[in-house]
Amino acid sequence: MTTSITPLATLRLRLAGPRTGWSRRIATALLLVMQATAWAQAPAPAGAPLDPPGRVARLNLIEGAVSFAPGDAPAGSGDNAWIPATLNRPLTTGDRLWSAQHARTELHTGSTALRMNEQTSLDFLTLDDNVTQLRLEQGTINLRVRNLFEGQRLEVDTPNLAFVVSQPGNYRLDVNPASNTTRVVAQSGAGEIYGDSGTPLNLGNQQQASFTGTDLTPAAPGASVQDSFDAWALARDQREDQSVSARYVPRETVGYQQLDTYGDWTQDPSYGAVWLPRAVPVSWAPYRFGHWSWIAPWGWTWIDDAPWGFAPFHYGRWAQIGPRWAWVPGRLAPRPVYAPALVAFVGGNSGGVGWNLSMGVGGPPRPSVGWFPLAPGEAFRPAYRASPRYITQVNNNIVVNNTTTVTNIYRYQRQPAAVTALSAADFASGRPVRGNQQIPNANDLNRAQVVTGGPAGAAALPQRPDRREPTRPALAAALPPAAVLATRPVVDSRNDRRDNRRDERAQDRGGNPMAQAPVPQTATPATPATRPGLAGNPPANVRPEAAAPARREPQLQAQPQPQREQAQRPGPQPQPLIAGPSHQNARPAAVQPQQPSQAQEEQAQQRQLRDQQQRQQRQQAQNEQHSRQLQQQAQQTQQQAEARQQRQHAQQQQQEQQRQAAQAQHQQRAQQAEARQQANRAEAAPAREARTEGGANRHREP
Repeated sequence: MTTSITPLATLRLRLAGPRTGWSRRIATALLLVMQATAWAQAPAPAGAPLDPPGRVARLNLIEGAVSFAPGDAPAGSGDNAWIPATLNRPLTTGDRLWSAQHARTELHTGSTALRMNEQTSLDFLTLDDNVTQLRLEQGTINLRVRNLFEGQRLEVDTPNLAFVVSQPGNYRLDVNPASNTTRVVAQSGAGEIYGDSGTPLNLGNQQQASFTGTDLTPAAPGASVQDSFDAWALARDQREDQSVSARYVPRETVGYQQLDTYGDWTQDPSYGAVWLPRAVPVSWAPYRFGHWSWIAPWGWTWIDDAPWGFAPFHYGRWAQIGPRWAWVPGRLAPRPVYAPALVAFVGGNSGGVGWNLSMGVGGPPRPSVGWFPLAPGEAFRPAYRASPRYITQVNNNIVVNNTTTVTNIYRYQRQPAAVTALSAADFASGRPVRGNQQIPNANDLNRAQVVTGGPAGAAALPQRPDRREPTRPALAAALPPAAVLATRPVVDSRNDRRDNRRDERAQDRGGNPMAQAPVPQTATPATPATRPGLAGNPPANVRPEAAAPARREPQLQAQPQPQREQAQRPGPQPQPLIAGPSHQNARPAAVQPQQPSQAQEEQAQQRQLRDQQQRQQRQQAQNEQHSRQLQQQAQQTQQQAEARQQRQHAQQQQQEQQRQAAQAQHQQRAQQAEARQQANRAEAAPAREARTEGGANRHREP
């Protein structure tokens, strides 16, 4: 769909006409925004997406060892691509997650909560404004779907089937690779199940179905009672239902769930509802405690250290109210647009002039980059390519108290307490800002230039790290098993094109595009529906790795069934996993070349087996050690939080007791004063009567 864009010259002519009140102010704001982003109207390169997604996912709870592999990891990085998962890193298309043994995790994308049980592999095949397509290779997930907007699609693909959610509700999916089965449970709501045949099956409210293979062959039914994972997910749902922050921001705001635990809401006469963090370090300012990371397609993205540090740094604005900083969400749209960091940059290479600061006491000046938070009413100007429509949506909430400000002069641009600076080298390498930052003085800020949006702004900031170089090995919390590392194609990627062609032919004939099929278990036949998977070419914002199976489809369809299956699983098949504690760390056996003698081949295999066992033992020891460290850190954090809450509660009780004591003392003093006044009046009454009587007798004649 194309969008008509009004030329700047035409808009200027319209502004010259008679306009008053709101119409002129809104038109002026639109003109300034379009002037600042005129570069975005230039035609994008062929095949390049114009706008980035407005939705991301975020981990908000990690229990145990959970690993993460970014979608833009260098090819051939292997195990080095897996690193320990962190709470506030945005997740998008191509990213992968793995929860190890005795681990659980919770993440949100919009208002949808997704929870992973132990030994679960989850991949984001597609995540944009309207499509959420996940791949569950093994393990168990629980979905709490609050809203499904018009045109929005939520799909989970497994090695056996594709499940499409059609109604809000609660769902559970279990994938057992050992028995090659998938179980789908609709605890509430409804959905559609697809297999190789393309014929959908409806799964209704409080129904479940189990299948083996890829043609929806019924399998043994699963458990009919809830387990500990269901109880845990239910408790998380109930806690989220009671959120106070949901009264002030839409539930589609990613990360609002943590605001209740770490801050309080209050009403401000200028900004309306604002959120104040309860405890922050000394010299704290927004975007000062965390680090910068390059995340495609947005570019430089802020990742905060605070457990609540997602929503306040990707939506809304910050305002300094007295001595404290407050997050001002403003009037967020029902589906707010995610931003990588709502800041304005200073310094860099603006105008070809480098901005140098002395990092540390007596250190030599180095090229530096500074930034400060945007205040309410200040527009965000991204350095990545975006359309004017996207600029309008991401700045949907900049109007606060009937005022709109789009200007090159920012409120916190010249305030040293609000500006944070880092050397360009530390910025680009993703080093933590805390301990390495330099707070510029007034002279530094006077000579710093604000980085504008668009290509000029992107050129002024440090360049993206070279992804062609191999990443440094990082100890992951736990590595997935070999079968997950060598991810197999899923149902929809093998049959999407074929089923789309079948549907088109059936529609041309005017008949039903999908025939009915026998109903296994409790599932019922579905009405005609769209085939899971993305029809035609993949969206522009899908990475090449995620779109590769669809591009290979025309070649695979021309092959016989056995050859097609073999082509879909290139290379040697993974060896069976060894039962025992180390099975989640198993690796695919390396393929040995043909040896001239059987003895040499046996020796090589023995060496390979010993090496593999040693690697598994080392990895298991490292995983256990890291898991213990994470648990200790989590316990310490929880203890500190409980201690802070206890201290705050004790202080509140003490203040309340002091207030009550002062009030009682005040009442006592008032009662004593009233008693003294009454006593004085009682003593003065006889004297007045005597004076009155004596005076009357004095004038009486004898």
